[in-house]
Amino acid sequence: MRTPRLARLVIAALLLSLTASSQAFAQKEQTASQFYMKYRAAFDKAKTIDEILPYMAKENKAQVEATPAADRAKMFEMVKMMSKLTDVKIVKEERSADGGATLTVTGTDMDKHASTGKVTIVKESDGWKVGKESWSTKAS
Repeated sequence: MRTPRLARLVIAALLLSLTASSQAFAQKEQTASQFYMKYRAAFDKAKTIDEILPYMAKENKAQVEATPAADRAKMFEMVKMMSKLTDVKIVKEERSADGGATLTVTGTDMDKHASTGKVTIVKESDGWKVGKESWSTKAS
């Protein structure tokens, strides 16, 4: 009689474990929009390009790594200056057939002008990555 009872306990424990694992996996899986906002927070805090390399698509990362180390700091300073935005919001997320997404994003530039951006988020083997990002500002 102990064997069936023990078997039921083992099965119940396995089911609980599987449920907890699937919930943990679901919590780790994030949308492209959530990923991009996490990237923006990291970008805003970053002091070096190396801090945001994990967020970059392979081709972008390869371009950065191909840049001579002495020039990377200057390049990053320029990118940071040109991409200084506040109040960044995602207006629309469109999923693409390849598993990636295109985000329509708004923000305010350092001159207090409204900016609109298009961001391509790609799905790579290790998760979401920032592909192309372009912004335009209409001066009032």
